[in-house]
Formats: sequence, structure tokens, C-alpha cells
Amino acid sequence: MPFHKIVLVCNPSQPLAAQLAGDLARFLHPKGVQSEILNDYRLLPQIPQADLCISLGGDGTALRCARQTAPLGLPLLAINCGSLGFLSACEAQEAQHYLAQILDGNYSTTHRALLQGTIRRQNADKIENLLAFNDCVIKTTSPLAFTLRADWNGKELKHFYGDGVIISTPAGSTAYSLAAGGPILAPDLDAWVITPICPHSLTERPLVLRADGVLNFEPVFKNHQDNAVVSFDGQHSYSLQPGDKVCLQRCPHQARLISAGTYDFFGRLRQKLEWGNRNA
Repeated sequence: MPFHKIVLVCNPSQPLAAQLAGDLARFLHPKGVQSEILNDYRLLPQIPQADLCISLGGDGTALRCARQTAPLGLPLLAINCGSLGFLSACEAQEAQHYLAQILDGNYSTTHRALLQGTIRRQNADKIENLLAFNDCVIKTTSPLAFTLRADWNGKELKHFYGDGVIISTPAGSTAYSLAAGGPILAPDLDAWVITPICPHSLTERPLVLRADGVLNFEPVFKNHQDNAVVSFDGQHSYSLQPGDKVCLQRCPHQARLISAGTYDFFGRLRQKLEWGNRNA
């Protein structure tokens, strides 16, 4: 598809991102492509007729843009101006060359599933449409273990006892879940991973479930003053009180990630996470 209007979303705290946004805007102008630079990803729905969003920053910027562009059906190209840049398609220094290939039609689009969450509170309005590209984390806010009751499609799953759980998408399986001992999932699998955080059991293991169901979690505390927190992609957090429930299911929208050529997931693992490196 041709690109006529491109939105450049840069992390305002990173000077390189702001500079690169201006460079790319000047690069696009003689090619007949309109561009608009935003410092706030939340303004994306206000940009009409955009064909492509380019995030300029680190993985945090890419996550914010992915959650925002998915409901809009807007493709996303992530360019790394940060450190790791696991979600990015290319590095800042190769951005113009990379973008030129995409404008010439040499690109592929991969789809990534998102989690959609709802928090149901006792005697209060529920909080809906909470999206996570990587993961939803439910954990204690103190150095005390607590219990999480879990059910899957209305049937009791189990009780998790420890510091909490990580519920990750396949894309998020290489993030917090991996650090906690979870498996790596190929990004196109239709599945979720539940990874316990510091479980108080030698038999506890990560659990892989189909993504076509509904997961419910309810925290249970020993002391009334205890509480927990639920966070989405580590960027939006909400306190949980006794009686609160967290409901998770597949988001009806998917993130559409653009990359030049063919996306190589396993190459990304070798490059960014040093997978298979015996000296790592």
C-alpha cells in the first residue's frame, strides 16, 4: 500500500528522537509524503487519514504507540533511539535507508495480539479497555506473599500463592515473563503465558493457555490492610483491594507492525538477547 501521510511520534525526553523526527520529515517531503510530528502518542486518534505511525524512542515509546494504533488499524514502524530496542524494526542511524525500502514497497506486516483488561471493584464503577501489548502483572506491594484465585472460562484454574503472576502475550514472552523463568513463545501463536512471581511452591511452573478464553483473578489477603497492584505493560498501574477482580481476554484489535523485508523473530532473539551465544 502507498503511504501518503505519516505520523512521527517521538519521545520528548530523548534529544535523538526529536532530531530524527525532523530529519525524517525533511526526508519525506520531496517524496510527496506528508508528515506530522507528535510529542504525545495520545494525540494519534486526532490525526485523520494517517497511513503509518513511526515511533521514535525506546521500547516504552513503541509499547505506547502499539496500544494506541491497534484500535485505529494504523500500521506501526518502531525505530530505536533508546537502549535495547527489542520491539524496534531498525536503529536510528539506519532509519532513512530503512524507510526508503518501505516506501518502495519492500516491507512486511506482522500482527500482534493484545490483552484487554477490566477491573471490577466492589461498590465502584469498573475500569474497562485496559490494553497490554506485552503483559499484565498482578503483584504484591509489600514483601508479603498473597493468594490469587484464578479461573479460566468460568472454571476454577488454581490458587497462586507468592508475589504475584505475569500474564503475557506471545510478544511479551521475551520481556518480564522471560526474566521470571517463563518460556519464549513464537509471536504468532494464539496463546497466553501465566508465569508465577517468586511462588511459594517447588511444584509451581509457568502455564500456557489458549488465548480464546477469559481469565479472572481475585486477590486474597491475610490482613485487611494488605493490597496488590495490577499494571499493564508496566506503564499503567491500579491498586487492588479485597474483593476486586481482574478480567483478561483477547483484545478484538491487533497491533500491525511494519518491517522492511521479512521479519525474522529468531534473528532478533540472537541479536538483541544473545540467544545461543555460549559466551553470554
